Amino acid sequence: MSDNEDRAHFTMWCMLAAPLISGNDLRHMNPQTLKVLTDKDVIALNQDPLGIQALKHSAKDGMEAWFKPLTNGAWGVCFLNRNKDAQKIAFDWKSEKVADDISNRDAKFDTITYRIRDLWQKQDIGTTQNPLNAEVQGHDVLAVRLDKI
Repeated sequence: MSDNEDRAHFTMWCMLAAPLISGNDLRHMNPQTLKVLTDKDVIALNQDPLGIQALKHSAKDGMEAWFKPLTNGAWGVCFLNRNKDAQKIAFDWKSEKVADDISNRDAKFDTITYRIRDLWQKQDIGTTQNPLNAEVQGHDVLAVRLDKI
């Protein structure tokens, strides 16, 4: 798989609270695969004490948005690009209703502001006060953590 596909595959495992089992020979991993499989921020999505699986919020034109409730009112969010080519995201937090009826968690973007942290780039990229405008490469993800401010 490509580096993009490795990142997307591993991120979705973590979002879905799947068992993290490596199916490759650990002695012969390339540096990029090692970096993906040992990323502490993305693994933290999987290992969150709530143990709640992500829910698919939306899917349009090969772009999916997944939300995972985390402890302390935080959320994991993954924008998965299933397309070969890059796709733009324009996600207006305040106009989106994100609720997990199974776990009784509601993001309440209309009343709660969250800091947005890009997990793969290791940087804060704003807050949910403003729409998220980004581009996701083909077969890749934008994985973020939302923490209440």
